[in-house]
Amino acid sequence: MNQIDTGLVLAQPFFLCSLILFALGWFITFIATCFIGAEAHLIWVDIFYNLFLLLGVTLAVATQSIHNYRLVILTFIGGSLSLLFSCISGAINISRIVDSDVPAKYSAAGAGLIFQSFVLIFWVIYFGAEEDSLAKRSINGFTIPRTPLNQGSANHGVVSPQPLNNISVIPTKEYAYKARALYTYDANPEDNNELSFVKGEVLDIVDNQGKWWQARKQDGTVGIAPSNYLQLL
Repeated sequence: MNQIDTGLVLAQPFFLCSLILFALGWFITFIATCFIGAEAHLIWVDIFYNLFLLLGVTLAVATQSIHNYRLVILTFIGGSLSLLFSCISGAINISRIVDSDVPAKYSAAGAGLIFQSFVLIFWVIYFGAEEDSLAKRSINGFTIPRTPLNQGSANHGVVSPQPLNNISVIPTKEYAYKARALYTYDANPEDNNELSFVKGEVLDIVDNQGKWWQARKQDGTVGIAPSNYLQLL
């Protein structure tokens, strides 16, 4: 697994906002359910289920593992939506028929559940859409640059990282990994160490540590490539 990089989460405003809204909805539901007590069995199940989902999705984004676990994430989101809709329906029904202060507690829990359901519907699009789809390209178009722009460019709204001129390429190193290019990358003409590659191209990788990886193309060309453009195979 790649190293955890919180900058990958912070650089995606749409996902970051959805993450905050989901966490807010989860927290509201958790507090309200604490006041309700152990009788809200299904809501408690949903609370722990969604906590696991929240942590898992954040970890997948922070380690660039979305392409490896996308189907798993979508499956868990589907399960969460089923739980959420059942809990929302139950909370609404109970808030209508029970007297005293109990309806207010269930109404608060239901509000938090609705918050979460809206976010999960967005995540279905975010994680389910293909990279070339209009929805995914629109979302990626709002990605915030993590480093200053250089003369390199890339497709799909991904901003080129700052080249590291102090990285030396050693052709004799052993290439222990293979990676597929997630996006097309045009090397900075001022940095002879950088490699240009197209989306879908497979590169040989020496080490998967750091923001720049020493890579070798199929034609034998050796250089460095930005790690956030690559997905290990």
